[in-house]
Amino acid sequence: MIHSLKTDLKWLKKDLQFRMDGNDIEGALEKYGGSYAATSGAFQAMALMDNDTFKRSIVSIEKMEKDLDI
Repeated sequence: MIHSLKTDLKWLKKDLQFRMDGNDIEGALEKYGGSYAATSGAFQAMALMDNDTFKRSIVSIEKMEKDLDI
């Protein structure tokens, strides 16, 4: 059971990190700065909220890993 949880947490953490890295706001603005979609406040807010959620999830997973000593 612990091994399964360890594997699930490992992959979930990697998936969240991948998604967070993909929400590169500064990079998108630099690359597509002239387009409406890249510069709209809604686009930025959506991605920043996603990143905050991903960060909290990763911290929670790391705490679980520490508590379980895995």
